[in-house]
Amino acid sequence: MPALEAIVGAELHVQVVRQGDVAASQVPATVTVPLEVSGIDRVLVRRSCLITADMVTASVNDVVAVRELAVASGIDDLHIPIGTGLISRGVSQRRRMLRAGLMSWPDGRPCAMRAYVMVLEDRPVCYIREAFNPDVVPPDHSPLPGDDLPPR
Repeated sequence: MPALEAIVGAELHVQVVRQGDVAASQVPATVTVPLEVSGIDRVLVRRSCLITADMVTASVNDVVAVRELAVASGIDDLHIPIGTGLISRGVSQRRRMLRAGLMSWPDGRPCAMRAYVMVLEDRPVCYIREAFNPDVVPPDHSPLPGDDLPPR
């Protein structure tokens, strides 16, 4: 079960707001450098939401993926959340965290966020920035259980 589904306690569905193909030169270096793309390389740019069956938005996601790798791995699928799709196809993945903190939810409230690069077979494939609905994941949410190892 994906982590956000475990937090929400419900299955999540993807709602793609827009998805298109652009030159990497149209994307900020904070995204292209970790993806190891430049200039004329083509990238898939997507804005999506993960929602519950009750239409509660759990997260708003901005995704930039290396075009040919996104197509080959199924990341470009408009109907299945990226992580769920990779898991169902048995594709091994790693996530390299770039940053985590706070940003503004569309209504202006502070919300938790994280940005990372998803790596498949030692190749960075997509950059994902997730903003979490503060009604679902409080901005001060900690993924560590209270009985975790104490700091040294």
